[in-house]
Amino acid sequence: MSTILPGIPPAKSVLVREPGGGRVPSQMRADGQVAFRVKAMKAGSQAIYLAEEGGAASGKGGVLAVRVPEGVKLTVDGLPILTYQTQRSQVRKEVAPVYARNGYIHPLYSPAGVMVTDDYPKDKPYQHGIWSGWQKVEFGNSHPDFWDTSLQKGRVAVESVAPLWVGPLLGGFGSHQFFTDMDGRIGSTALREGWSVTAFRDSRRAPYFVVDLESRQEVLNGQITLGQNQFGGITMRGSRDWQGGGKSIFLTSQGQDRGKAQGAPAHWCYLGGKSGGKLAGVAILAHPQNTREPEAVFVDQEAPVVGFAPTRNGPIPLSSGRPLSLKYRFVVLDGKPDSKLFDRLWNDFVDPPAVEVRFLAGR
Repeated sequence: MSTILPGIPPAKSVLVREPGGGRVPSQMRADGQVAFRVKAMKAGSQAIYLAEEGGAASGKGGVLAVRVPEGVKLTVDGLPILTYQTQRSQVRKEVAPVYARNGYIHPLYSPAGVMVTDDYPKDKPYQHGIWSGWQKVEFGNSHPDFWDTSLQKGRVAVESVAPLWVGPLLGGFGSHQFFTDMDGRIGSTALREGWSVTAFRDSRRAPYFVVDLESRQEVLNGQITLGQNQFGGITMRGSRDWQGGGKSIFLTSQGQDRGKAQGAPAHWCYLGGKSGGKLAGVAILAHPQNTREPEAVFVDQEAPVVGFAPTRNGPIPLSSGRPLSLKYRFVVLDGKPDSKLFDRLWNDFVDPPAVEVRFLAGR
């Protein structure tokens, strides 16, 4: 739960208490909001918490974001969650240099340490963990391709990484990357994309991680059209051990399997399988504020590739002052997929409890 507390500067810390006086884990965020943990609440119920300027109750452990040679690494209570890649590196010698890129998440881990993403896979080395890309793009008279970098019609590269934030409840980072036209208007920036990635800590040591990714894509000059296509946007390449339709489990919020989900709308979709004998997977939850939500699902019938396709049902024109904003929640868990859990976390994502701030008498 997060809210603005008027009169308290963002640099200050806040102490939050339950009505009985017990301290609640809390964290002052850089944007001026105080985050604090609330107990499970039924729909329509109310709860009162008291907040005052002072030392925040940090609790044990927390979420750390640290710079590493590869980029930025996030951990929860010392366990690795993910790494954001800022280096244009190759993971295998046989990968051609034209495939090298950065600005994506890999590896992504489950709480048990199962790596659930892949990078530079043999069949499609232009796919990378959790990445952003578009195939059918119109930029003036150019048609750059930001999906398959081997075509050398488009390039995606990290511009900057900042800020980084840490705390007992959540931590993450912000970044920007350029989508550069290499087709007709060579060297021109077609899109500038900003990412905000936040990982959360669950006090009950639940067998899952929660990571929110917000993407804002904007045109700096002129206009661009993201053409109609069955894939594109924020996409995930799953573990290499899940290669082949029979080696992975797929499910959507509508109960659709792999064969029926392609192009169908859904609130969430799940992909998982066994790696090293351990079952793990990832559910991607789409926010209703996204363009054309409920968004259409994209899933490869053989390769472990999944995501939502905002352009599935029509092109999306962008211009200065009209950015594309996308919000997704990634739930990484061990064991079998849990539809009830995904539904609950989706509801928490799109309809969090409302907060009303009141000042106590005498303050």
